[in-house]
Amino acid sequence: MSFMEKIAFGLLGFVAFTYAGGAASVVAQKSKTKGFLYSYETEEIFMNECTQGANQRVCRCVFGKIKQQYSETDYWRLENDLRRKVDHPEYISYLTESVEQCDAEYAEGSYGGSGDGLAGLLGGGGGGIATKAKGSIRTPSERDIEIGAGSSRSAADIMKVVRQRTPGLRHVYNKFLKKKPGFQGKVALKFTIDPSGVIISISIAASTTGYSEFDNEIKSAVSRWKFSKVNAGNTTVTIPFTFSE
Repeated sequence: MSFMEKIAFGLLGFVAFTYAGGAASVVAQKSKTKGFLYSYETEEIFMNECTQGANQRVCRCVFGKIKQQYSETDYWRLENDLRRKVDHPEYISYLTESVEQCDAEYAEGSYGGSGDGLAGLLGGGGGGIATKAKGSIRTPSERDIEIGAGSSRSAADIMKVVRQRTPGLRHVYNKFLKKKPGFQGKVALKFTIDPSGVIISISIAASTTGYSEFDNEIKSAVSRWKFSKVNAGNTTVTIPFTFSE
């Protein structure tokens, strides 16, 4: 089974859509502080399936990210669409990045321990994507970023997403370390965010890794990041990401 199939079918606990139309769809309102509210039944199904092969704290981390982005009704609709082979690339991408980020955070001690996380399970057979590799990435600080003139976003607004999403880039570094052990360096990306929060253009402003294939994959991963909405105006920002073994 492929990496994506394991995400879509192995961990997320499919049940019949008729069930989702009952208890699972009762609560769809959004909390001001914790994202969407989900029923106890849906949480139990997800956690029971997930913790059969992954750490409970990492599973709970992923479930929390799902609740931030999708209502319970939308969650079940998307899950059952995937079961019927209806493609939802944005949803799969969000799940993939959530899994990778939670696994990386767990491996780095954010959840108070070590062990195989979801990315390890999804990677298949004998070891985690994040938990077994040696690479690390330094999360940029606010003073590291350069914001273009006339920006419609604050540095704090941009950094909120950067701090949340940067750990998820660690799996990319670890993957390429297996191909080219010992390489390290800094990749500076310049990208433009439109008012809806989507990155509409991105380029590599500078790199010291000497590894263009790696640089381009980091660029591709960051291009999928989503920022908050603003009323109007694009924002161009340059951010360096530092990788070391």
